[in-house]
Amino acid sequence: MVSLPAISRKTKDRLIFGTLITVLLVIVWALSFQLPRGSASTSYLTMSFCDVGQGDAILLAKGNTQVLVDGGPGTDVLSCLGKEMSPWDRTIELMVLTHPHADHLMGLITVLDRYQVERVLFYPVDYDSEVYQSFLKAVGDEGAVVLKGVAGAEIEFSGVHLRVLWPGDTETLGGAEAQRNINNASVVLLLSYGEFGALLLGDAEREAQIRFVSATPEVEVLKVAHQGSRDGIYESLLEKASPELAIISVGDKNSYGHPHQEALDLLARYRISVLRTDLSGTIRVVSNGQDFWYTTER
Repeated sequence: MVSLPAISRKTKDRLIFGTLITVLLVIVWALSFQLPRGSASTSYLTMSFCDVGQGDAILLAKGNTQVLVDGGPGTDVLSCLGKEMSPWDRTIELMVLTHPHADHLMGLITVLDRYQVERVLFYPVDYDSEVYQSFLKAVGDEGAVVLKGVAGAEIEFSGVHLRVLWPGDTETLGGAEAQRNINNASVVLLLSYGEFGALLLGDAEREAQIRFVSATPEVEVLKVAHQGSRDGIYESLLEKASPELAIISVGDKNSYGHPHQEALDLLARYRISVLRTDLSGTIRVVSNGQDFWYTTER
């Protein structure tokens, strides 16, 4: 029989110390998944503008509450949620569909299938598409509470305030206007957290922006409408909102030529910094209610 040599006290101490360090590292690793990426505490709001190609998907997160605004044109939103949310968090407290074009809608159907969604907010336009009908069915199957995204609607979560600026009621919006260009029926969200503000335009173009510009306050961050098309920026709205940072969610080398040079030139004229998902990947804007900063990830 071979006897193992006795372990010295010094060696025991080293083993114990090494074990403690390993346990501490595991605890730190586990805790790192409890908060949204880019946040150091639950007092921070994180806005993740997901890189989903030619479309929009924005995750708003504070503490354990997540709001998903649009889902992009495919399943890439799932990869974004997987990175930005804790692996054991399978609940979206609020889902927002700005309008039923596929580049904002398709990913939401996959999210409804993979996550528990508690509430869904959208403007119920009359829009004939198979994808939109699939979305409506998925929402019904989910059993989520449905909220009407109409001007004046307000939602609070974890100290963050969301207010719908547009569209107005049916008479204000005008059914014919919405049918001519469904972009102009987009749900426009004003986000406020302390002194920080952001304006999420969906795809509302100049014709719609003219209608709610008077209700638009100054904000720090602007999500540019319609992938930075020439019709997605209204100069008077830029003057009123006076953002420091503009985010353009757009696909790399897309066939539409987005963002259009006219839009980029207008933003440059007002000395507004621009970040684009086609160039920077997912863009995270973080605010403590006073200041804000951002990180990017390809």
